[in-house]
Amino acid sequence: MKNSIKPLFLSTVLLVAFSCNQQIMIEEKDENGVILERYQISKDSLKHGEYVAYYASGSIKESCTYVKGKLQGDRKIFYENGETEIHETYDMDVINGPYKVYHDNGSLKLVVNYYDGVMEGPLKVYYADGILKEEITMKDNNENGPFKEFHPNGNIKWEGQYLNGDNEFGELKEYNQEGVLIRIMLCDSMAVCKTSWKLTDAN
Repeated sequence: MKNSIKPLFLSTVLLVAFSCNQQIMIEEKDENGVILERYQISKDSLKHGEYVAYYASGSIKESCTYVKGKLQGDRKIFYENGETEIHETYDMDVINGPYKVYHDNGSLKLVVNYYDGVMEGPLKVYYADGILKEEITMKDNNENGPFKEFHPNGNIKWEGQYLNGDNEFGELKEYNQEGVLIRIMLCDSMAVCKTSWKLTDAN
């Protein structure tokens, strides 16, 4: 899908002096004069301070803070309805700490932790109604270790292991919507899986 690109007009609206440093408040507007971005730059032309981006409707699209051109602290991205879409934290431009994604109804969609830019530990994905959809073990930014997937009713759907990414390895179990085991597969290191057992007349 192609997005129409409107020209941006850069306008310097305010000069603020802090001690020996000078910071300029910048507003970037579209051709209709609607503010799309507002932020400050230092005398070195680096973003420094609060940064806010807007939808054409005027609602906030993104909010974060820069320190000498690098992201620092909380960064939030919003849906146009005002609900938070993404909430993440940076330490001098490196993502660190909880990373959360939300459905547009405000419920949690995904949560995982970063450690110095590396995704580690459990990654959980939720349906819009809050029911757990997936639980995956992450290591070095890749799926590595046990995982589970769940039906919308909360019952387990799949259970197995990932190896070096989204590659099933070892024993893989499939369950029906009632939570009954219906199939067992064995997966090799190339993620080729073959059925080793199947429930007769499974639902």
